[in-house]
Amino acid sequence: MEDKSMLISRHAWLFMKYQNRNFAKQFTYIFVLLGLSVGILPISGCGKHADSDTRAAVAAGKLLAEKGHGTIPACIACHGNNGEGLDAAGYPRLAGLNATYIEKQLNDLARELPPAGVVIESVAKDYSKTPRIYSDLTVFSPGLRHDDVMSPIAKQLSKTDIHNIAAYYSSLPFQAKPVAADYEVLERGQDLALRGKPEYGLPACISCHAPNGEGFGTDFPPLAGQPAAYIVNQINKWQRGDRDNDNLGLMHAVADQLTDADKLNVAAYYANRSLIVNGK
Repeated sequence: MEDKSMLISRHAWLFMKYQNRNFAKQFTYIFVLLGLSVGILPISGCGKHADSDTRAAVAAGKLLAEKGHGTIPACIACHGNNGEGLDAAGYPRLAGLNATYIEKQLNDLARELPPAGVVIESVAKDYSKTPRIYSDLTVFSPGLRHDDVMSPIAKQLSKTDIHNIAAYYSSLPFQAKPVAADYEVLERGQDLALRGKPEYGLPACISCHAPNGEGFGTDFPPLAGQPAAYIVNQINKWQRGDRDNDNLGLMHAVADQLTDADKLNVAAYYANRSLIVNGK
């Protein structure tokens, strides 16, 4: 049998071992908490920085939109005091549009047009006589969007200007003012928007631009609340090749199947829609 002193020593060792385990657990627990705190704090800090950066971008974008700078005119001259667009001239509304979408459009408008009339010669058997062209040819083109008025302005904008303008206009609320139109025009436009032309493989507009034409994500802009003249002009540009900056050529393929009457009908339908955007 163990004597009394040995029994006490054994119990003392077990107690210390138990305490050490508890201490280890407690230490681990404290370490994890500290780690989480250290990790969370910078994340919270990043969130505050992000909010601060966004507010600064919105303020700078507002200043540029209202005042312009240098030879860059104020955006409100064409897009309205609140980014609502200008129906009579067909200038689009910018208020409440997705910021990433606005940035892409401005970058595409600023991009240089490719050289026209380039003739690619066939590869000769004698490679020493084959003309070599070194240029940035990619399978997926970033896309172009040309406009006689807006492209020269976009070329003058810096990356920061574009980012700030996009942040400002995406932050603005918007409420559409439905434009009245002949009911037969609206019915034809509605049919095209909701049903498309399945007999010709033409999808409905709502397939990409959302059920009420409010737009979807960064690639499919809202149609509701846009001036009818703007929508018609853009479809014309797709058909002429002045614009090809869509995703996988979807809109180009759709535009090619639209008749002149289709354009007027669907543009009138979306200009007649109600829409409220709260802004961000």
